[in-house]
Amino acid sequence: MEFRMADAHDMGRVAALADRVFRPDRPRHMADVFPHLYARQNAHHWCIAEEAGHVISIVGAMVWTVILGGASVVVASVGSVATDERYRRQGISTRLLSLAAASLRDEGAHLMLISGERPLYLRFGARPIGLVEWYALPKAFVPSRAFEIRAVDPIRDSAAVARLYRCRSTRFVRPLPLLEVLLRQQPLTEVEEGKSAAFLAYERGVAVSYASVIHRPSCGRKASQLAEWAGDPNGVLDGLTRLPDWRDSGMTIPVLPEEGDLRGALAPLRPVRQTSFPWLAKIIDGVGLGRDLEAVWAELSAHPPRIEETGPDRYRVTRGEEAWEVDAATLTRMVFAHDVRERSTSLDDVWPSPAPWPAGLNFI
Repeated sequence: MEFRMADAHDMGRVAALADRVFRPDRPRHMADVFPHLYARQNAHHWCIAEEAGHVISIVGAMVWTVILGGASVVVASVGSVATDERYRRQGISTRLLSLAAASLRDEGAHLMLISGERPLYLRFGARPIGLVEWYALPKAFVPSRAFEIRAVDPIRDSAAVARLYRCRSTRFVRPLPLLEVLLRQQPLTEVEEGKSAAFLAYERGVAVSYASVIHRPSCGRKASQLAEWAGDPNGVLDGLTRLPDWRDSGMTIPVLPEEGDLRGALAPLRPVRQTSFPWLAKIIDGVGLGRDLEAVWAELSAHPPRIEETGPDRYRVTRGEEAWEVDAATLTRMVFAHDVRERSTSLDDVWPSPAPWPAGLNFI
């Protein structure tokens, strides 16, 4: 059995295995739903296990630059982790995830985001991060004021969307041509059996809000959900109330810790639940991540923590006279999670750091 990085000639077999595992009874192919992930030019971000000329296990990824609290960090979105059923429970996917982490780290990625919460990922060392409050927007909700709402034209309106989205202190970096593609396709996992919608809210002829929505996913069986937004939250809420065919249960609105303006616009509604992010994460280069976020942490403390690597997936965190020896999984939780027993209270003035929200137009 050979474990290696894929090349362009492998992508047909990669997509065929993904279809057998994820879509055995569905008409659309994985490569059609996620065209950029499965593109030949993205082959170098795939790890495969091959035996007797057959691709039997795969791990796919895409690499992004994100802005976290104003600092630039390279992250990898990982998904389509699959193994032929005849070869499961042999540790093959675990080996591929380790190969992927090493390759992505060599490329400059410091953090992996992994779609799903399978035990496989937890054994690999990925952990829940972030904090999100989930609101249920009722049909009877009345926005504070009315806006002019227009559907986004991917070409004509991409610059307006980019201008609004760039105001977020935590966001994915998207060159304008890529943003046009994302708006045009929006291949979000749950959209294939529902609809995707993106709109701009205007006030006095100026675009002041942008939002993307997963509308009536799973053939209408699930509540519509706000995927991402930027600008004036009141315009976002006004646009959401204009969408047709709501479920009686309302629309799901995720609110992140730094989104106090959206939380205020939703008042007097209260969150119905509070969870970590819907993806897992693993720091794959703690020293590099520390360099990336050093200036952010220095704005919060005159003595920010330092991260040193002591071995494979092992780190030492120091701050003043204190020091902690941790593995990569614990470090990930210390830096990005909100409900952490392992993190000393002496670090609470600096951590948790803002985490990238992966549920918008980012994973393709």
